[in-house]
Formats: sequence, C-alpha cells, structure tokens
Amino acid sequence: MLEVVYNNGLYLPNLDLWLDAGGARDCCIVSHAHADHIANHRSIIATPETARLFRRRRGAADVEILRFGERRDFGRYGITLFPAGHCLGAAQVLIEADGERLVYTGDFKLRPNLTAGQAEVIPCDTLIMEATFGEPQYRFPPESETAEKLCAMVARALREGITPVVLAYALGKSQEAIEWLLRAGFRLSLHGAIWAVTEIYRELGVQFSGHYEKYERGNLSGKVLLAPPNCRKQPMITNLPRSFVIMLTGWAMSLSAAYRYSGVDMLLPLSDHADYDDLMKMALDCGAQRIFTLYGKSKFASRLNEMGLNAVSLDTLPAPANNQLRLF
Repeated sequence: MLEVVYNNGLYLPNLDLWLDAGGARDCCIVSHAHADHIANHRSIIATPETARLFRRRRGAADVEILRFGERRDFGRYGITLFPAGHCLGAAQVLIEADGERLVYTGDFKLRPNLTAGQAEVIPCDTLIMEATFGEPQYRFPPESETAEKLCAMVARALREGITPVVLAYALGKSQEAIEWLLRAGFRLSLHGAIWAVTEIYRELGVQFSGHYEKYERGNLSGKVLLAPPNCRKQPMITNLPRSFVIMLTGWAMSLSAAYRYSGVDMLLPLSDHADYDDLMKMALDCGAQRIFTLYGKSKFASRLNEMGLNAVSLDTLPAPANNQLRLF
C-alpha cells in the first residue's frame, strides 16, 4: 500500500506527491484556500474556486484545474476531487494508484453548508482525515438551530440600539453567516477582508439572498458588523459606543471557551469542520482498511481502534517514526 508521510504537510513518497504542504513545493495538491493549507508553490492542483482564492492570498501560480468529479491521469496515478463541504472550492482528494484508492478529506464537514458543495463519504482503501473535533463533546446542533439563536440575538441588540458584531473567519464561515443573516432580512456591513472574499464568492456564482456593504466607520446604524476574530480587540469594535459581540466557532462547545475568548458576549457553535458524529460516519462508512487522522487529539484514533478499525494519529507520532511511517 502507498506509504504516507506527514512532515509539514502530507507526502506520498511512492508517487512523489504533496498535499496541503506547509512549505513551498514545485507541485502540490491544495484542498482549499485557508491560510494553514497553502504556501507559495510553483504549481498547484486545485478546483477552480480554490485556485481563484489561492491567487488572491498567495499570488500567481501555475494551476492544474480539476472540477469536482473530473478524473485526470498523472502517469502512475489518477486524481479526482469531490466536495468537502468546508468552504467554497474545498475538496476531498481521491488518488488511485496501483489498485489502491486513497482519500484525503482535507478539512471537511458532512452537515449541509449554505455556500459550499455537499460532502459525501467516498469509498476507499486508505483514509486520511482531519479530526479537529474528534471528541464526543463536539456534537454540534443543527446549523438552522444555531442560526435561529444568532438572528434572535442580533434582532434583540438592534431593538435596543446596540451594534451587533459577528466574528467569523473571512473565508467560509463568514459567507455561511452572511447568508443566514440576509435570509432573516438584516442589513450587513462587512470588514474589508470578508467583503473581498464574499465578492469572489459572487464572482464564482454563489448567489446571496440580499445586499451587503463594505464597512465604513461611522456607518453602522441599524446594521450588523461582520469581522474576522482577530478584530475583536481592535478599535473598529472596541470604539463602538455599545456593542454585542458574537463569536461563531466550533470551540464554543469547549468547557474552556469562555476563558479562551475574552471580550466576547456570546459563543455559538457554527463550524465549517466535521463534528464528532461526522467524523465517526466518515471513518465507519468509507470501508478503509487503514485510517490516518490529522489534528485534534490522538484519542479519536484510539477510539477507532477500539471499534476494530486500523487507525493511527499522524501528527502525534514521534518525528522519526512519522517521517518514515508505513502501515499495512
């Protein structure tokens, strides 16, 4: 079976193939355009949407475009990309080589996403899966339920003359929050980083249910301000006369969340990652003979082993073993 190495990104030595490498490579498959999954590669293999977002964040690169469901041969192996449900263009990667089907999920979620393609479980022999929320406490409520709470608190703040501030990552989570808020009829003001990414979404065919504006200081009356999480202690928020700050994060389910996010009035568990039940479904339904987990705690891989699966947590292995890992 294919050798799998984790070294600041995934590497398949038999195929000389990198996936989501953290350092610049001659060629790399990029599953999606979040900053922790991209680098200044000379060339990339990606969906059209990821390629467009990659260019905005990292500049020009040679791109081999693969649309969802399109299989392409690269000599010894074939690649097919499938929706990951994480953000626009995010892909699961199916690699077929020497009779083996290897799937790398990248960041994914199986729950519906208003502004990203619906992910499915892909049958495979080897599964490499992100497992950020691989503990039972991270069972997220339905997005519609979380959105209802979000809209209720926003409406209450506006009635009381308070500026509601919603904190969410600029790519992916913000656009889902925007759509929920627009469907409820709210007027939105977007931080520049969120506005720029949302305009790319529109350019690539995502239709939103209303109008939004780019943030202008002093022009927030009756509007909801959406901003990235790192803005919560910046003047655009701290200088507001009255504000109610809502953070959208899967870590809202953590017992330590209130301490982690000081200065936030409300935490809501809207996440673009798989929750515990999604992770279990992916692992159990794909039919893989071996499973590698990435991120999160190694306990998730241990649980899979207790259930009779063959699982290893890649990023908790000692470096020497990690760099020469073989599972059979």
